[in-house]
Amino acid sequence: MQFLRTLPIAAIFALLLFVPAGRIDVPAFWAYLAIMWLGTSATLTALARKDPALLTERMRPPSDRDRTTRRLVVVPFAAHLVIAGLEVRDPSRVLLPLPWPMVLQPLGFVLFTAAFALVAWTLLTNPFASSAVRIQSERGHRVITTGPYAFVRHPMYSAVVLVCCGGGLALGSVASALVLALVIPVFVRRTRLEDRMLHEQLPGYREYATRVRARLIPGVY
Repeated sequence: MQFLRTLPIAAIFALLLFVPAGRIDVPAFWAYLAIMWLGTSATLTALARKDPALLTERMRPPSDRDRTTRRLVVVPFAAHLVIAGLEVRDPSRVLLPLPWPMVLQPLGFVLFTAAFALVAWTLLTNPFASSAVRIQSERGHRVITTGPYAFVRHPMYSAVVLVCCGGGLALGSVASALVLALVIPVFVRRTRLEDRMLHEQLPGYREYATRVRARLIPGVY
């Protein structure tokens, strides 16, 4: 069921890649789509079995204090796919060739895959990992300190950073990577907003934050 649910999204991604490219024989594009579709679908399937209440919350949260983020990330995320496709259509117009492609492109796939693994770990650890910025009082919201939360306070957004660092490189495009990097400050803003809300309204979060200092990247932020 979840594999079918996510198929339309994968199809949209495919159109944004292959239509600008003007061809479909691009292995990196197929690998990117496969990781995204299979990773997302497998995680949602596992979540439907382990915690259907969280799946419902993520699909249709009753409120969200930060609707701006979704609007801000749509354009750069779509653009990074289109740019990668255009560079395949006309390699002679690539402004920023990928240096050391035999190293950076595989690294991009490693980071991209790691992002989906981190998402799965986060969702299967935290029953309150909503897709919205909100306090889930009706669901008995409490602080989670295990799994990835033992290392960073917002591992779901850490996964977004991994996608932003690896996605464009996996597609073989430096320009695509730079455009996708525009998403990172948007999620830094969201992290600050959510962290402030949790400090103020979630019992026990302040004490947790004194033990786990990193919000997104241990030793960095």
